[in-house]
Amino acid sequence: MNTQDSRQNQFLQGTTALITGAGSGIGRGIALALAAAGANVVVTARRAATGEETLALIKQEGGKGIAVEMDVTKRADVDRGISQTVSHFGGLDILVHNANASGDSALPVKLEDIDEALWDSQARVSWDGAFHCMQAAFPHLKASPRGRVVILGSCFGLHGAAMNPTYAALKGGDRGLVKSLAREWGPYGITVNAIEPASATEPTKVFFSQNPALEKAYLRNFSMRRMGDPRADIGRAIVALCSDEFGYITAQSIQVDGGLYTAL
Repeated sequence: MNTQDSRQNQFLQGTTALITGAGSGIGRGIALALAAAGANVVVTARRAATGEETLALIKQEGGKGIAVEMDVTKRADVDRGISQTVSHFGGLDILVHNANASGDSALPVKLEDIDEALWDSQARVSWDGAFHCMQAAFPHLKASPRGRVVILGSCFGLHGAAMNPTYAALKGGDRGLVKSLAREWGPYGITVNAIEPASATEPTKVFFSQNPALEKAYLRNFSMRRMGDPRADIGRAIVALCSDEFGYITAQSIQVDGGLYTAL
């Protein structure tokens, strides 16, 4: 087990967590952190190979889990993934919706240049994927003694994004979904929150290694002068939100970004 998780290694013992888009990047970091905290982890990814890679890392540290190939844009895939989870572990306590439209979400495109295909490629993952996952998971979260939902949002949903209005609009919509489901599911003891992270994934690290001047300029925007680690900073924040210690927090969109976004 990674020593950075030692303080949280009992928080989620006996729970089962499903993470979408857990084959790489932030999703992989979240999966590793949840497993280190004692959860049975269901690693879902659109490509089986990447999900298996994450699962192998979990097992290397003594964690428990399974990998499921799952495309969140397809309801049949989501139903199958939830069914496999419940069949294997006996229930579902935590759902983390992290999946996004990969490179499409970072494309700088003016509104007048966005075609329906580009809009749909992102909306299908962010909105349709969230709908599929939430609806399929709800009966099992309701049956859990402590249901937890965390959606990965973005500060772009707060302050907008010139040249990326699609992504900003979708992430703004996530905030509305979080607040609505928190109201709807609160009576069942289910908490629903979003985190809005700033994290250095592998592609980001590669880009900045090739453009050090840009990295230095970008990091000035962070109060802490660094981007977050997918596991240590983002994953452990989700562990905390899913623990009993944070069981009275719901309907919130929490910035986990080292002070990148500081407006009210």
